[in-house]
Amino acid sequence: MQPTLAPDPRPVTIPLAIVADSHVTREALSAVLRDDSEIALMGSASDAVGAEAFLERPELRVLLINMSLGAEGRPATGLELIERCKTRRPDVGVLSLKHVVDESLLRAALDAGADACCLATTPQARLLKAIKAVAEGATWLDPEISRVLLHPRELPAAPHLSPRERAILRLIVDGYSNSEIAARLDSATATVHTHVLNLFRKLGVHDRVSAAVSALRSGLV
Repeated sequence: MQPTLAPDPRPVTIPLAIVADSHVTREALSAVLRDDSEIALMGSASDAVGAEAFLERPELRVLLINMSLGAEGRPATGLELIERCKTRRPDVGVLSLKHVVDESLLRAALDAGADACCLATTPQARLLKAIKAVAEGATWLDPEISRVLLHPRELPAAPHLSPRERAILRLIVDGYSNSEIAARLDSATATVHTHVLNLFRKLGVHDRVSAAVSALRSGLV
């Protein structure tokens, strides 16, 4: 009679790599993903060239690609990297990340072969659920994105942050400095600095990476 084997209680780890042009985004995502024992973070890259090293490694199961790739003359856009990955490694699940709602780009990412689409501000629990889904070969569309695609005018809100604070937090997550945020929002750098300090106080953090991590974990923007 064959012995009955007890199931292995240890979770199956998912080798995963991050491709994002913003240092803040890479650090925030890495901090979030290290919290989960089922994720084996292989590292991160700032562009498509750096992503090639991960595609060469057979253990890779999930690749997170920030759709902002391709700005300022970088070697390939996020869409091109998705297509390249799915051509070379159809066994790898691709999860695309977008910092702001852009219906056309979200649809383009799915057309390029992305297995999942999330906003960079998707709460931690849903992001991890998406990663585990694509690692198993499934597809995932974050509920926020589903609402955007089906009801474009229906946007999520964070009532405890003002519209200006939400806008600044989005740009912090996207890796912009105070002076760059001021230019984009047509505001004084000193004013942005004050808003950033207020955001840090409300979030209970002391730096930009921690603020981005808080946004990712809580869906604040």
